[in-house]
Amino acid sequence: MNRLLLCVMTSLLTGTAADAAPPKAQPEAVIELIPWRNRWVMEAEIGGKVRKYLFDTGGGLTLIHPDTAKAAGCEPWGQLTGFRMMGQRGDGPRCDGLAMKVGGLTLAPQVLTLIDMGQLNPLDSELDGIIGLNLFENKTITIDFAAGIVTIENEASRNERIADLRPLPIRLKREVDGLALAVHAAVPTEKGPVFLELDSGNGGTILINKPIAQLLGMDPKAEGKQKADFKVVGDIRATTEDAFTPDMIMEGNLGMPFLRNWVITLDLAHGLAWIGKPPVPPRPALPLPPPPTK
Repeated sequence: MNRLLLCVMTSLLTGTAADAAPPKAQPEAVIELIPWRNRWVMEAEIGGKVRKYLFDTGGGLTLIHPDTAKAAGCEPWGQLTGFRMMGQRGDGPRCDGLAMKVGGLTLAPQVLTLIDMGQLNPLDSELDGIIGLNLFENKTITIDFAAGIVTIENEASRNERIADLRPLPIRLKREVDGLALAVHAAVPTEKGPVFLELDSGNGGTILINKPIAQLLGMDPKAEGKQKADFKVVGDIRATTEDAFTPDMIMEGNLGMPFLRNWVITLDLAHGLAWIGKPPVPPRPALPLPPPPTK
């Protein structure tokens, strides 16, 4: 059973969210992201080589190619088991004690596991794997997809940053025997809050589980895409023409149609978050490439 850590609901500010001006204090690191169709890629050094990884805040774990694990000196062992948001089970061996260097910092999550991105999607064959939030365990990070930047904050830069943001109620979600790490935002409904995963790996949609779809103004019986427009916090709304109501094993998922419009600071040590407008307007989403010809 998933072990969920619920943050304390802080008082919500009203009115328009302040612009999220970058802090003057020098943070621990600033990581530039690379556009990858409608998502983003982060570079990291491991096994003596800089490689490209999909930055996936909903992924839970950081995953690397089996060849990279070998180059880094890992002999994978055991089995980790997790479930994707539609319920598909995934099993894989683990690597312990491997470090990755991002933004000049060396970070060592408790475990990494394995993936071959090309087998999942030939369009992602250039990628070595996925960077999930467990790489930033106990750190405070600020994600600004409009600027294409992830900032690893220290105490001074964090305090400056959140002064211009409003609190966002969240809970930390830990699957895979507590090793995975994802963030779910508390979204109000007339029945009580529902918790929607912040998922930068979901490039094009907002997904709401059928049993709660009506509470967020959506049609649970609709088979295709539909419009979503619902309050997240204060005057901040999740709005898209590309929303769906599938059967899921979570309450819902806020993908890039929402995330690209906001700066979000995540305190992953204490389960706290803040949100505000980006200093520069979000760029239009990059179009998906045509499917490969057979």
